[in-house]
Order: sequence, then C-alpha cells, then structure tokens
Amino acid sequence: MMIFDVLRLAGDRAAVVRYLVLLVVSAAVRAGAVLTLVPLLGALFSAGPGAAAGWIALLAALVAAGWAADRAVAVAGFAIGFELLSGMEARVVDRLQRIPLGWFTAGRRAEAQRALTSSGRELCQGVAHLLTPVAGALITPPLIGAGLLLVAWPLGLVALAAAPVLLGAMWASGRCLRAADDAYATASAEAGQRVIELAQAQPALRAAGRTGVRGTAVGRALDRQRSAALRLIGFSLPGQVLFGLATQAALLGLVATAVMLGVTGELGGAQVVALVIVAVRFAEPFATLAELSPAMEALRGTLTRVRSVLDAPVLGADAPAPVVPDPGAPALELRDVRFGHEPGRDVLAGVSFTVERGTTTAIVGPSGAGKSTLLALVARFHEAREGSVLVAGHDVRRYDPAALMGGLGIVFQDVYLFDASLCDNVRLGDPDAPDERVREAASAARLDEVIERLPDGWDTRVGERGTALSGGERQRVSIARALLKDAPLLLLDEATAALDAANERAVVAALESAAGRRATVVVAHRLSTIARADQVVFLEDGRVAEAGAPAELLARGGRFAAYWRQREQAAAWTLA
Repeated sequence: MMIFDVLRLAGDRAAVVRYLVLLVVSAAVRAGAVLTLVPLLGALFSAGPGAAAGWIALLAALVAAGWAADRAVAVAGFAIGFELLSGMEARVVDRLQRIPLGWFTAGRRAEAQRALTSSGRELCQGVAHLLTPVAGALITPPLIGAGLLLVAWPLGLVALAAAPVLLGAMWASGRCLRAADDAYATASAEAGQRVIELAQAQPALRAAGRTGVRGTAVGRALDRQRSAALRLIGFSLPGQVLFGLATQAALLGLVATAVMLGVTGELGGAQVVALVIVAVRFAEPFATLAELSPAMEALRGTLTRVRSVLDAPVLGADAPAPVVPDPGAPALELRDVRFGHEPGRDVLAGVSFTVERGTTTAIVGPSGAGKSTLLALVARFHEAREGSVLVAGHDVRRYDPAALMGGLGIVFQDVYLFDASLCDNVRLGDPDAPDERVREAASAARLDEVIERLPDGWDTRVGERGTALSGGERQRVSIARALLKDAPLLLLDEATAALDAANERAVVAALESAAGRRATVVVAHRLSTIARADQVVFLEDGRVAEAGAPAELLARGGRFAAYWRQREQAAAWTLA
C-alpha cells in the first residue's frame, strides 16, 4: 500500500510506529462514538429515558478522546513530514552523485530534477495533510462494521461485505484514471523537454528562417499532450460513475437491512433511526477517499519519482576492502573492453592497450569510433559490459568511486561551469589549494589574461553553464582545474579544440611540464597534438585498428597514415 511506501522513507521507525498506533486508536474512538448513537437513541425513546445519561456521558468522553487522538495523530504526522522535508532532498542528492551517468536518460533526468526540487515538500505535505485522513477513512468503516456485529449482526455482516466492494470500486476507478494520468505525465514531460530544446535552439532556428511549431517535434509533442489531457478527462467519468453506483448500492443495502430489522420487531424505531445514521456515517469515509483520490495520485507520482532515484544502481567498490593504487603497474590498461549504449550495438568491441606512467597516448580515429566513450569508461561514467579497465593495476570497479576520481584529472570538450565565481570554478579541482597554486594553474592554462579583462577579475560570476564566457575561455577554466588537481592520470577529450594555435601551444607545454610523473590520454584531431604523443591508438568501428609511436605508424602506411594525409590535406584547403 502506498501509505506504507511513503512511511518507509522516514528514518525514525519509532515515530512511524507511534503514528500508526495513534491512527488506529483515533479510528477506534471515532467508530465507538458512532456506534454509541444506537443505545443512546434507544434509551432516550424508551420508557425510562434517564438511562440515556450514561450513554450521553460515554459519547461526550469518546468525542473528547477523539479530539485528543486526532491532535496526537496530527502532531505525529507533522513530525514525520518535517523529517522527510529536511532529509529527503539530501538522500536524493547523495544517490544522484553515485549513479552511473549512463542511467541518466532524458526522461530520467527530468524525473530526477523533479524528485530533487519538490519531493521533500510534497512528501511532507502528503504525510501531514493527506495520509492521516486517508488512513482514517480506510480504518474506520471496518471498525464500524465489526462493532455492528455486536449491535445488530445482520447489519454488521452487510457492512463488512460492503467495505471491500467499495474499496474495489475505488481501486478500479483509480486504475482507469491512473493509466490515463501516466500517459498524460509522459506526454507532458516530453512536451516540456521539447519546449526547452526549442528555446535553446532559437539561434539556429531563426538563422534558418524557421518560425512556428506546426509540423515540428514541439508541435507534435504538444498535440500528444492535448490528446492525453482529453483522455484523462474522459477516463475519469467511468470511474466516478462506478464508484457512485457502488456507494449508493452499499448505503441502500445498509438502510434496507436496518428497516427490515425494525419491521421484524428485532429493533425498536429509535434504534432503526440510529442505525440509518450509522449507515450514513459508515459510507462517509469512502466519499472522503473519493475526494482525496486525485491528491493521492499526485502523491503516488512523487513517490514513484523518489523511488526511481533511490532504487537506481549506484557505483560502489566490488572489492570487500578498498584497493590501493599499485605504483609499479601501468597507469592505465584496457583488456578486451566491450561496451554499448544499446543492447546488441557495441560502441567498443574488444579494445585493448596499455598506457605507461609518464607517457602520453593519443586516441585517434573517425567520428563515432568510440574515443570519448573510452574515456568515459576510464572515469567510470559508464560500466564496461565485458573486459576490464585497470587504473594503477586495479579494475576501476574495485576502487571506491571517490578514490578513483581522486586519481583522475578530466578535461572534456563539453565543459560544465557552475553559476559561481571564476575562482570557485577553478578551485573545484582542489578546494584546499593555496592561492599561489590557483594562480599558477590559471597562468599555465592562459586564464590569467581572461581574468585581467573581466570586470570583477577572479570574482566574476560565469553564469549558468559558463554562458558569460566564450567556448575557449570555458576550456581554459577546465584545463586550469585539471592542472590544479595534478592527478596521476589525465584524460583530455579535445581539450584544446576551442583554443587558437598560440594558446594551444602554451597550454600543451603546461600539460607536458609534469609529464614525468603523470600519464596523459588525449582524444585528439590536431596533428600537432598527435605528433607529440608517445603512443597513438587508432580506433575504427569500436576496435583498435593500429597502435604504436606516431613515426612508426606513419612508416607502416596503414589506416593512421591515411588519416594523417587526409588531415594534412584538409589543413591546406582554401576557399576559391
């Protein structure tokens, strides 16, 4: 049941148990107060109405006890809700930091974003304002039915039989609505992503003279969203009719049974009236459940998003104890590595090579050969399907993720900068580094000349994703991070592609200055970068076509030599 799924997210088990006990006590007191009406009315209209005084006192005591129990339930519910509010987002963030990047499809990114930004608040409100009335509405009718067995057993049997029928009708109604609601949520998520894509692509669209959304992916997504909304409205009607018929049938059966007991003389007229009131009160909680059903569906969606993140696979060390880098082993070794983003389609199909310490290896090949994917496997952004990726003598899966990342310096072509100061973005490489080292790293990355012309220097905010900087300036920030971190294995994915030739030479010289103690793996297209490498690994169709020193491969006249000639010819192209 969803109620227990939500409560399982709370860390304080004692608080949850106390909350559930108070819920049962509150429902029992409420059911007792309703059932007290039967002997109370019977005594009031009897030959000796003075006997009703005791029943009135009992009813007053039960009403007061019900108020006290409801207050205690509300306090316990708010306590659990506030715990979820304060702790849920931290749990989601912690999980997101340990999930493999391959898990983050477009849909999952949207779900994770919603789980992170709103899950705590929605779960808090759900426990405090929704679960309590829903749980009370579920518990109270069976207790009233059980109590009726002692007062008028035929009516009790009808009530106990009606309860599951009403709950079944509500479940069927919710199931009809849920399928349509899930379709609407999927269509809405797709439409949202397409709208964001439309906004981001405005420069290209306007340059191409494309306006409007008719016939585009955005237009089709919005059409699907409208169709899903109409289905959602349409599916809600059959469920409401079904539940309404079940409620009226149950109420009619209870009233008819009570009247029959009066006609046969088993109960007096006052007791029959009281039982009709009890029958109405028996049906009231189900009406409450029907009113709260849309809110419960929304809470179910929140819970689904949270659980999808909290149940996602995480990167952990496969070894029973953390491994320590072996100083005598190669810096990096790949052994028959196979990987594909989709089943049956390998991006890497049996890649093997070794990178020794203090050397530079250039990964070269045509687009789609798997070069960037290879670096992502080393950083364990994805998991190899077969084979092993060894860093300093151990499979990356045996390292604690934090220890593995501590030994890697990474500069990717798509640089991500946080909306913070320039200094904070550079310090991400080593938050504890002294100011002098930060300035040295910035100077080596040719970032100092950028800092000099920025209005606030080091304190300049770079904007979301670094939009205040150019592509080359963002790359310099990323390179400065890597230099500041000074990790023993450096991974570069077209790290200098956005730099001009002069700045590229300066940055490459800075990266090579520590080459004696650091191994570097660089995905490169520029011949100047490839020529400086100690080893070239030429990838083609996910396999190592050739590997060796640049001069050796050129002399061999194979695929790398052909690639080199093509790049040389392209460099000499001119527009006539």
